[in-house]
Amino acid sequence: MNRPSLPATLASIALQDAEAVEVVLVNALGSGHPHPSPTVGAHAVRWVDTGRPLRRSAAANAGLDAAAGEHIIFLDDDDVFLVGHLSRLHEALRSSTEAVAAYADVEFGQDSHEGWVAGHVFAAEFDALRLRFENFLPLHAVMVRRGGAARECRFDETLDLFEDWDWWLQLSRLGNFIHVPGVSARYRDSSAGGSGVFADNAATASARQQLLTKWLQRDTAGERLHLLQALQTEYRAARQSAEQLALAQRTELDLRAMLQHREREIAEALTQIDALQAVLAARDREIADFHRLASDLRAIVAARDEEIANLHIALRAFR
Repeated sequence: MNRPSLPATLASIALQDAEAVEVVLVNALGSGHPHPSPTVGAHAVRWVDTGRPLRRSAAANAGLDAAAGEHIIFLDDDDVFLVGHLSRLHEALRSSTEAVAAYADVEFGQDSHEGWVAGHVFAAEFDALRLRFENFLPLHAVMVRRGGAARECRFDETLDLFEDWDWWLQLSRLGNFIHVPGVSARYRDSSAGGSGVFADNAATASARQQLLTKWLQRDTAGERLHLLQALQTEYRAARQSAEQLALAQRTELDLRAMLQHREREIAEALTQIDALQAVLAARDREIADFHRLASDLRAIVAARDEEIANLHIALRAFR
């Protein structure tokens, strides 16, 4: 789409250390898109230009048709690969020949004046059943092996949204996806356009319903039974969790009430302690007063004793 982010996207491909990379650049904008450089770093560029604007699914299919490689990965013009992304995924597919695809973790976030700010990390283990309900795989996270039946998988051009989700569902029926842990790509949350799959509006809801309806109609009786059994398992687990949560909340309320009661008892005890301390302080003052009085009386007695002694001396002298 020739967005301002395109140079950074192409630069992220140039930094890849994988060998024999073919860059297929599809002009989805139509007229007015400048012709690209014939290379991106050390990698050759194949320019695909139909002369007309292309929707996402049509652009993806044009790229599939033009690509000659054994492995395919997509990258929108506002997202980026991090160093090593392609080689990590290629090695995973080379090591697991039965896998249909391999995917890495992807950070979803925004560019800011301070740099990249990650808001979420797509890092889930592969779950074909979960994929029936939601897409947890960003498009550029996944490298696909094109051999065998995978070559027949196409992007559904009746879908304006979730076309990548539909492609994953096709591929997931052919084999397993390998999760390669570790973030090696970024998914930019851009306000300057994009697919809109994270929007919460009628168009997104309608597109999701269209996709789910399509795949429900394709299910065999066994697959529908599997979905119902999975739903039953999840429902029971959710219900059990809800009951445990309710019990924990009741226990918390009881403990809070007990704590409040203990706090009132402590407050009353502290009040009594303050009163006792006041009484003790008064007694201490009384005792101090008595000690001073006793000291004064001892001084008076000593003076009287001294007077009596002097009188005895005077009496003896008089005799």
